[in-house]
Amino acid sequence: MSIEDTNKDNLEKFKSQRESIYQHMRRYGINRDDIVALRRLYETYPPYSFPHVNIASEELLNPGEHYRIEVDSFVITMIVPDAPANIGSWIWPYTETIKPDLEMQKLILRENGKLKLAALSWNQCKSTFQLNFLKDCKTHGLSIIYRILKPQEQLEFSTPEKLRQLSRKIMRDQIIPPEKVEDAIRSGQILNGSDSKIYLDSEIVVINGRIWIRDAMDSDSDRIFYYKTRLSKDRMLGLSFGLPTYNYNANPDPSNHPAAIKRAAALMEELISSLRIARVDNDNTPDPFAIERVAPASLPAP
Repeated sequence: MSIEDTNKDNLEKFKSQRESIYQHMRRYGINRDDIVALRRLYETYPPYSFPHVNIASEELLNPGEHYRIEVDSFVITMIVPDAPANIGSWIWPYTETIKPDLEMQKLILRENGKLKLAALSWNQCKSTFQLNFLKDCKTHGLSIIYRILKPQEQLEFSTPEKLRQLSRKIMRDQIIPPEKVEDAIRSGQILNGSDSKIYLDSEIVVINGRIWIRDAMDSDSDRIFYYKTRLSKDRMLGLSFGLPTYNYNANPDPSNHPAAIKRAAALMEELISSLRIARVDNDNTPDPFAIERVAPASLPAP
């Protein structure tokens, strides 16, 4: 057997074993044992090996159920919407950073304490006409990031007001002064982000008993909403949601947007309003971002 045939045979075995694990999760639900089995499978088939295992949620979850992500002592849940998910809508259902194994320690160090928990997107087109008009009907994704805060960062995340001030500074730092843009144009340079504008200034909002900082940026092709909250003294959660590609600087008013963008905005509201964060080991540690302790959304019946 040639090397090419051997590689093809190994790939087919990998796909078959992966599908077997997915079939088990479809029947019994997403669980730690199957995620461990996936990690072991990936480790036997380089280059797939990765200690932080993600799964294709569109293959496992149905509309009306909930994404469920367990990270350290927190459980994050959010509704699975009744919208066509794009292939590769990933979630990382289990993450351990308090007592990580050696491979996770290496990953955390390599990623500078920043780990993905979700990377989801949905198609909002209803016709090929809209696709031609918008160029891209996909939402630019709902991304959830979990980050370990360095000691020197912790004060800026210690209260909602301090985090709001930090978020405002981050947004303003992204705005390139007009004179720099003009200088770049005269010299024939391209400045990435030169079209960035603040659409929604940083504000404090409450979602299911937890305080978040929300803001949004516009550009000639994007409108992205950002949500941030602190989970504990040295852990924070960030969420972003990008609307489909469109010139938002030229068309800032949502009432004039195409139907696909309006559907995407409604989808974002549905997702955000269902977002819950529950603490498993509720040790009554003071949390300035928690107005009310909540339970995670219920699991689907097996």
